[in-house]
Amino acid sequence: MLVEGVDHVYVPMVDAAAAFAVLSDGLGLPVLWPFTSFGSFSSGGVSVGSIKLEILEANPVTPWSAAQSPPEIQAIAFRPSRAVDGAFLAEVDGRDIARSAPERFDREGRPAWTNVYFTDVIGPTAGVFVCDYHLPGPRDLALRRRVLEECGGARLGVVDAAELVIAAADTGAAERRWQRLLDPLTPDGPLTWRPPVGPGIRLVDGAKDKVEYLALAVHSVEEATRVWREADAGPLAGFPMQFVPA
Repeated sequence: MLVEGVDHVYVPMVDAAAAFAVLSDGLGLPVLWPFTSFGSFSSGGVSVGSIKLEILEANPVTPWSAAQSPPEIQAIAFRPSRAVDGAFLAEVDGRDIARSAPERFDREGRPAWTNVYFTDVIGPTAGVFVCDYHLPGPRDLALRRRVLEECGGARLGVVDAAELVIAAADTGAAERRWQRLLDPLTPDGPLTWRPPVGPGIRLVDGAKDKVEYLALAVHSVEEATRVWREADAGPLAGFPMQFVPA
């Protein structure tokens, strides 16, 4: 496999710090890193089970980072199956997946992670990349699950990230692009894949290529919907989130 599954998703927002505060302080989702400046971008991340939900301050540097209205999930970060090295990049090229050069990010003078952006999987305002962490903490799936369980899923009662739903103007062409990325994983159903790590991925017909929403599995859809409606009126208005039974 080229990728194991989804590691995190990010949502660029103009008032990202305020939106992050609602998710973390208002809704009680466990903070994996506080809202922080990383030099070229600023973001904060919370746990929603097997993946991290990152709120990104809109900026002109990070790919797919011009905020949309209403906000959209504009990038899906995958866990590479192995280190992003020459052999990995050769495999990407062999699958005819258009990509960027590797971009390394340092923290406190040490390599922290390397990103490679795949430029033609979704569309012009949203995309896919691999994030190869060089530090153990950010890769720790058990930690993400544990902190969510310890707070009972927070006010929304989140159990895990269930599914990413992605619209495509041409689902046939989109299916071929996704299959090149996910091979040898076979579809779990029509236009649907279930990678070993993270939520499922499902394509649906749409007017344009974009991520429609992230579905969270929750203890009670009715209660999560009620709590979310309260938050959705503020900085998270129109946020691309839905709920399904756990």
